[in-house]
Amino acid sequence: MTLAAGERTKVVVSAEQALAGIEDGMTVGVGGAVTAAHPMALVRALAASGVKGLTVVAPTGGLDVEILIAAGCVDTLIAAYVGMEGAAGVAPVYRRAVEDGSVKFKDYDEAHCIAGLRAAAQKLPFMPCRSGVGTSYPEITPELLAFADPVAGQELLAVPALELDVALIFAETADEFGNAQTTSAGHMDSLLGAAAKRVVVQVDRVVSNDEIRVDPLRTWYWKETQVVRAPFGTHPYSSATMVADVDHLKEAIGAGREGGEALDAYLKRFVHDAPNHDSYLEQIGIRRIAALQI
Repeated sequence: MTLAAGERTKVVVSAEQALAGIEDGMTVGVGGAVTAAHPMALVRALAASGVKGLTVVAPTGGLDVEILIAAGCVDTLIAAYVGMEGAAGVAPVYRRAVEDGSVKFKDYDEAHCIAGLRAAAQKLPFMPCRSGVGTSYPEITPELLAFADPVAGQELLAVPALELDVALIFAETADEFGNAQTTSAGHMDSLLGAAAKRVVVQVDRVVSNDEIRVDPLRTWYWKETQVVRAPFGTHPYSSATMVADVDHLKEAIGAGREGGEALDAYLKRFVHDAPNHDSYLEQIGIRRIAALQI
């Protein structure tokens, strides 16, 4: 379709519409930083979709990774950390899955994740990286190849490009054309977007383009972008307007540690019996959500 001069495509869709193109075996990046700014509404919708065999790139994951593993979505995980800081140094479902081999794990550090995403964004096969030189990283993650650089002869690691089919990230606001803005640093989210063929941005508010233009330097934009409005959608994680729901995280951790029926009950209540984000918020309750607001 040819657009008239000045006409732009509106890209605000439902979570189900945005995730419909994610097929078995794809590589999906998930943003967020430990206990903040994870696109949890998108993660729950993806877990409920029944997709299988995903390679998930989650540089600093937590409950998002736990839910996707527990729902049977994940074949391979690439991450530097999966946990909930003080509440759980190591996420229990992830730990059990790696130990029993039900999920393949590629152990990167954060610098390796950054290098791999940059390589993908620049259409390069790999990115040289100094982090991990002289350590056991090349032994436990053989795709991190040690080599002598051709200029100075220094030993470096070659980090392969982390090419993503889809990146799921969070920003506080976006306009209807896909221009997103966050009030935080965004951790690696902008890199995840740059490394992906398509980006789905979960936002609390859809705002006017005029509001976006007030501070253009904070704007993220990718050619293939969809926007999903999901107020309070990082719950139980924090955002710029909401603190983390520590009690809910502890509930999820407890279910993960117990496994079996307890974990199934958690998934049933908060994923499968909450078919959309509004249903999830009803499960949590308006009083609890209100108490988390900054």
